[in-house]
Amino acid sequence: MSRHEKPGSNLNFKRLSYFLALAEHGSISAAANALNMAQPSLSENIAKLEDELGTKLAIRGARGVQMTEAGVALAKRGQEILNDVGTMIEEIRQIGGEPRGTLSIGLPPSLSILLSVPLLETIHYEFPQIKLHIAEAMSGDIIEWLNTDRIDLGCVYEAPDNISYALQPILTEEMFLVTAVDNWPGELGEDGVALEPISAAQLSELPLVLTSQTHGARKLQEKFARTIGVDLNVIAEIDSLPHIVEMVSRASAYTLLSHGAVMKQVAAGTLAMVPIKEPTIRRTAYLARSRVRPVTRARTAVESFILEIIAEMVDRYKLRAIVAEDLSKAAAEKAAEADLPPAARDRVA
Repeated sequence: MSRHEKPGSNLNFKRLSYFLALAEHGSISAAANALNMAQPSLSENIAKLEDELGTKLAIRGARGVQMTEAGVALAKRGQEILNDVGTMIEEIRQIGGEPRGTLSIGLPPSLSILLSVPLLETIHYEFPQIKLHIAEAMSGDIIEWLNTDRIDLGCVYEAPDNISYALQPILTEEMFLVTAVDNWPGELGEDGVALEPISAAQLSELPLVLTSQTHGARKLQEKFARTIGVDLNVIAEIDSLPHIVEMVSRASAYTLLSHGAVMKQVAAGTLAMVPIKEPTIRRTAYLARSRVRPVTRARTAVESFILEIIAEMVDRYKLRAIVAEDLSKAAAEKAAEADLPPAARDRVA
């Protein structure tokens, strides 16, 4: 060691991991067993680590090893050091190499039906170094998970008034009255959609099963009802999409859902959708992510595939929804129209 070199400046991280195993297991034999290495080799590496740091870390005794004061301090900070190094290496790899790493996503149930399996399959095929974790939850819970860094991305139906989040509209869906086929007196089309819509005011006459008041979808429904002066006849609350669908399938009640939430049941002919007019209920789904977390190649890749898969699913199942690209076009056209003189705007309309 040169006189300009401080003890520990060449700390060997592999030896540090060996020492942490020793501190955890309490003896050379147990630690060597856990590390699947020979005891003499482990002892030699611990001795070299002590030389690197210029201090004794552990004292061997008949009943195992006893940590010195320096050993206790290193054991306390060592794992944090290794975790930080691992995070740094992963971040550096993300900058220029193939997208990799673990990414957690929160999805509300109705979007999970559209996204989960296709997204998992696509990412596994295109980017096998990315490991996805998908969790279903209500929009409010997903926002909380983003706030506490439990997830990296979230799809939500609420737009939180918080500059800490970046929000990107990805889908606007029409909401329908959903009914069992044999529980609707009107005529149904081949696509499972009633030929005659009902007015929004008629919703007060029908027994509904909805989510609880804490759910984003329910908040939207109640806000819509208040706007048109209607009291919804909610006979039951269930915070479970499958259970709501089951209850409606039994003709026990009606509910309010998007096409995507019940596309399989409608295609199978067990449920039908009734359009709501005067006015129509619509809701927008947003892709939400924290502004303070670094943008990784993995996150960028997954975000791109989320948009592609949603557009593909809307087209494949002919869903009553508008995807992000069309939303952007509509917004651009509206903005362009606003800049035109009145006569020109009339011609555009």
